[in-house]
Formats: sequence, C-alpha cells, structure tokens
Amino acid sequence: MYKHLVVAVDGSETSVNALRHACSVAAAGKAKLTLVHVANPAEYMALAPEFLQQASYEEAAIANGNEVLSEAVEITNDAEPGISGVNTHLLLANKGAREMAQELVDYASQQGADLLVLGTHGRTGLMHLLMGSFAETVMRQSHLPLLIIRSEQPDEA
Repeated sequence: MYKHLVVAVDGSETSVNALRHACSVAAAGKAKLTLVHVANPAEYMALAPEFLQQASYEEAAIANGNEVLSEAVEITNDAEPGISGVNTHLLLANKGAREMAQELVDYASQQGADLLVLGTHGRTGLMHLLMGSFAETVMRQSHLPLLIIRSEQPDEA
C-alpha cells in the first residue's frame, strides 16, 4: 500500500476530484498526504487587471497558490476522517508546462513519494492540440506511479 501521496492541486473542479480520490486512498492505507501547487508567474501577465494590484506577478502567483493550498487543506480535512499529517508545498516555475511538470515530478521524488496524484481535464481534438496536457507531460517525465483522475465531463473539440 502507498505510504506517501503527493497530490497536485490547482483549484479546479478536476483537481478537487483528484484530491478527493487521493484522500480515499490515503485514508485506506493510513498514508501521508502532501498537497502541491505549481505556480507560474508568467500566467498572470495576460490576466485581468486585478492581478496588477499585486507588487509583482510572482507575488500574485504566490498569493493565489497559497489560497489554492488552503482550500485544498479544508477539502482534505472534510473528506476523510482517517487522514493525518497533511503537508503543503508551493513550487514556482517561471517557464511553461514542461518546467511546471518537471518541478512537480522532482519534488515528489525528493520527498520520497510513492504515488503522484493529479487531475486531467480530458481534452480531446483541437483543444488538446492547442493546450496540451499537463498530466501527459507529468506522465512522460515521472518514474513514480501515477493516479490520474479525469474530469467528470471531458472537454470536446
């Protein structure tokens, strides 16, 4: 059975769904959970002006990432009574999805995780071609076992 799960969270419904599955697995095996958010300041450059109130894009990414992690801890606390020892970690990646995926994989390996859990939107067709798949990138870079949970309603092209 797994002893340490690293769960990627981004605040989306798909991520919450994956987190709930991870909580079930962790509770069944009395495993430790580490919730990880990979923040990318570059993503905030093209967003709405409310993020410009932050002193920098990096501060906005960190603030949002900490909020995502706090919400994920609340979900974890409500999900399964048998979970203890939940940790959180915020990673910063300043390039693109490949670097974000590599940061996640490296962190999970360094922490001695034996299962990496993340959600996928299940995009197909043109949307998959345009946006790619973070989960697919993680899968190519990781040597850890992966639990990838699809969204309840896949995006169709």
